[in-house]
Amino acid sequence: MASSLSSARHRVDSDDDALELCYARGWTDGLPVVPPTTGRVLRFVEASGREPDDVVCEYPSRSRVVSVEKVAINAVMAGCLPQYLPVVLGIVEAMGDPEFGLHAINATTGGSAVGFVVNGPVRRRLEMNCRGNVLGPGNRANSTIGRAVRLTQINAMGSVSGAGNEAAGGAGRPILDRATLGQPAKYCGYHIVENEEDYPSLRPLHVENGFEPDDDVVTVFASVGHTQYGVHGESSAQEVADSLAHYLGSSGRLGRWGQFCVLVIPPENADLFVRDGWSKADIRRAIFEGTTRTVADVKRAGHSLTGGIMDRRGADVEPGDEEETVAIARRPEDILIAIAGGPAGAFVQAFLPYGGMAARKIRTP
Repeated sequence: MASSLSSARHRVDSDDDALELCYARGWTDGLPVVPPTTGRVLRFVEASGREPDDVVCEYPSRSRVVSVEKVAINAVMAGCLPQYLPVVLGIVEAMGDPEFGLHAINATTGGSAVGFVVNGPVRRRLEMNCRGNVLGPGNRANSTIGRAVRLTQINAMGSVSGAGNEAAGGAGRPILDRATLGQPAKYCGYHIVENEEDYPSLRPLHVENGFEPDDDVVTVFASVGHTQYGVHGESSAQEVADSLAHYLGSSGRLGRWGQFCVLVIPPENADLFVRDGWSKADIRRAIFEGTTRTVADVKRAGHSLTGGIMDRRGADVEPGDEEETVAIARRPEDILIAIAGGPAGAFVQAFLPYGGMAARKIRTP
């Protein structure tokens, strides 16, 4: 299979030289990487059960085709283990879905980051973390899978920033990533792993979306950022939903078209929903209704609208604004809910929309 690897090879004398070459060529995210030797890349490709030239994602806006080999190279660099590659491939494949809006995510000035929810038995096989500090550092699979996606965006999709070119000593690759500020999640994404075992009545995300419980699935989205809401004083499911709707309704992210929202609900709040007999559908419905406003009300409150049109803050009320409504999502079904986190602390994380979302079944060998 070695001869079937098509990527260019560079001879160096040591791993240190290989690392410095990656920096000089602008192939890193600014952090050290694992040198992608032929042997390492081959082990990853073999672990995927696919051929190196299998197409994972097409990127028409840049006339690029992303292959298994290219993703494997970046997964090696990110510090993944070979068995993580099918998950990375699933995420990259979902990013190629037209509903996701890949080019906007790679090029926007808004600095959006890719997020993903992992469901199914693969969570346990890879020992992914769905409990305390689920969104933070410390778990190899969670962190390196997300980092592999970002490196794939840089190296296989050309989402190179100005900083990347400068760090490469003027390597001169065309700048595509035009983020004004960026965000920390652009290093390894929003890696969300759902706790499916402890809350069976709150059906996991992939089952809600029509997959089987034993399917391994990634749901991919893009977000401008996240915010944390403390909902400790609420004593019922309705009170929790009302508080979340109140906060989200004031977020400045109410929009007209194609909007979605992702909520990660920790055990303290999930316990209340289970106790009161709520389903995820009930939570979505309450939050959607609680965030619904007329366009006129949004303008009078001094907020702007997102999702296709960027109105100036506090724009004049126009004919039809009293009848047209907006919410945190296009419809209740577009409020994605995952249960995750440590046992203590009623902190809900909300990921605010930018772009679209897509789900894919992970192809495991």
